[in-house]
Amino acid sequence: MNGPGSPNTPPYTTTNRAEFGASVGMQAGSIHDSTVYMVQPDDPPSRRYEVGLRYLNNGVPRRALELIDEAIAKGHDGPEVRFHWALAMLSGRSYRDLTTVEHGRLSELRQDVCSFRADDWTQGSEAICDLLSCLEGREGDASLAFKRLNALPSAQRDKIIRHLDLVLTGGMKASLWAESCQAAREGRLDGDRRGRVWAYFHPEPAGARARRPVGAPLTWTGFVGSTPSSAVLVLAVGSIIVTALFSRSVAAIVSLPLFGAAVYFGAVQGLQWYRRVRWIRLKDSEHLQQRFRPYAPGKGFANQVDHAFTHYFATYRPHLWSSEQWLATTAGIRSTLRDEVVEIYRESGTASESVRWLIRFMARDVRARWVSGTLLEHRERYKVAHRTRLSFAAACAGAAVTGLVLLGTAVVAAPVLVTLASITAVVAGALCVPTALNHCFWHWAHHEDRRLRERTLAEREAEYRRWKGKLDALRPSEEQMEEWLRCDRTLILDRALKHYRLGWHDILAHCFLQTPHQPCKQARTMGGPWRYSRYVVTVFLVTKDGVREVSVELDFENAEFGNEERRNFRFDAVSSVHVEQTSGYGYVLSLTLMNGAPRSITIIEPATEESMVEEDQEKISRLNLDSSGFTPTLRILEGIAADGKNWIERDQRPSGTGYLRSEEMLD
Repeated sequence: MNGPGSPNTPPYTTTNRAEFGASVGMQAGSIHDSTVYMVQPDDPPSRRYEVGLRYLNNGVPRRALELIDEAIAKGHDGPEVRFHWALAMLSGRSYRDLTTVEHGRLSELRQDVCSFRADDWTQGSEAICDLLSCLEGREGDASLAFKRLNALPSAQRDKIIRHLDLVLTGGMKASLWAESCQAAREGRLDGDRRGRVWAYFHPEPAGARARRPVGAPLTWTGFVGSTPSSAVLVLAVGSIIVTALFSRSVAAIVSLPLFGAAVYFGAVQGLQWYRRVRWIRLKDSEHLQQRFRPYAPGKGFANQVDHAFTHYFATYRPHLWSSEQWLATTAGIRSTLRDEVVEIYRESGTASESVRWLIRFMARDVRARWVSGTLLEHRERYKVAHRTRLSFAAACAGAAVTGLVLLGTAVVAAPVLVTLASITAVVAGALCVPTALNHCFWHWAHHEDRRLRERTLAEREAEYRRWKGKLDALRPSEEQMEEWLRCDRTLILDRALKHYRLGWHDILAHCFLQTPHQPCKQARTMGGPWRYSRYVVTVFLVTKDGVREVSVELDFENAEFGNEERRNFRFDAVSSVHVEQTSGYGYVLSLTLMNGAPRSITIIEPATEESMVEEDQEKISRLNLDSSGFTPTLRILEGIAADGKNWIERDQRPSGTGYLRSEEMLD
């Protein structure tokens, strides 16, 4: 199930037609800003252990071992620490992968834990030691070791079974397998997986923004720009008035204050009328454009925003409206809002996926305002009142009558001078009045739009907090993601065993390799490995007759298994195994068989520009290799390629001790 605006909702996911197992360019991923994996040089050793434990639980045991080792070296020790140290040493590895030094360190584990007080963690470490003793052929009762394992509290027992998955084989594994499969079936959908995984891959939403207010406050520059013509107008009108007054006409003296009052009152009412009419036209131009103006084709930010607006406006439309009708009706407002989003986010390096929440909010808001009849509310709010129109008309009439009285009196007193002054006043007024009106309008529009912007920004910030809070609440933890993936791997392995009709007594070794399956989404927590919405999970089963390989497409986001491919090859059929590091810290495994063309498996995709954050890319690459199961897979394939069937005989364990029969475990 996908939430609103989830990454499965078009047009978020780009598509291609890659064949099963093929590798294509990685889709851009997101990185969640978190401190769960962050370790500073001055952090106490307890913090290193805490982060190391997180890495262990989340499928990165090699990094976990490094941090737990550092914590122990700095004095943070105890039975719980030693227990998890042993798990980190053994997790994701087969017993034959351990070096001589690591064998030695593990052999000292029992002696180390004896110095601590006895508790559940100490018993867990002793159970691990008993299992290792049986595998090494040292003194140890296999049935007793198994009973001790089963007697452990679930916290310790479950961790041992999980992390020693590749160590436990044969009868020991068979005794636990039915229980492990049942737990995987029950656990793979726990915690509303299908309703939450999409939130993990959803990009971090970009913060709320709004465009700058239109216009600008009236500045000194704008004032000076209209000053010359204004000064000429004032001088010309002033000369007419002075001439009329010097004529000592009673009519002129009486008309002058009336003329001044009428001009002032008319200017105030006229300016209000002008501003409101022009503002309505401006807003109408934003809403009533007849067609949507798309950007040029391409894969850039603006073009992706185009597609998002079209998609969400078609999705969020009034009841009983078709998509075509609603898109045609909202062409103007869509273009305006699209241009705003492109303007305020384009230069910030923001991915289009990070602003989809805002586009979705805009689409819902336009629909809500249309339904409530407020989409064109500016027409009613800024409509010029009849009182303003009548007041302006009365003021103009008064100014005209009193002005004519003044002009007539002045013409009688000085006809030539007043005629020239009148002509000059008309020309100067034609020049300065439009400029003055324009400056006054944009000054008023700036303050009016700033008020509207503050309201709009507050609404968007509220929506941003709501959406981000929802994502944070739904987003699974790293541990949940790893647990679901472990359950999927367990069931894939069970399918392979059932298909080939193999029991665990037939399996000499096994390993998993999980690689991204394109097209897919990718995301990770800062400092952690990449996780993918789609995988190809490959399991290699080594038997005495050869290798069974099963690859299964895993739609991790929807918890569904897809296409399956199976291959079988003899030990002597493996010609070579080659690992190539590509640019951008990518890794490709090439497997060549005697009777076939080389097969390339992309283990890690090259880092994209979007993923190049301020982190050590080589470190991230190592984390990805560790979590993918690359190391044990490579060891097995390289060993088979080098020694063929003799690879089995290189195991120094006494025959049979590592592959205990089920009956021994049940005695």
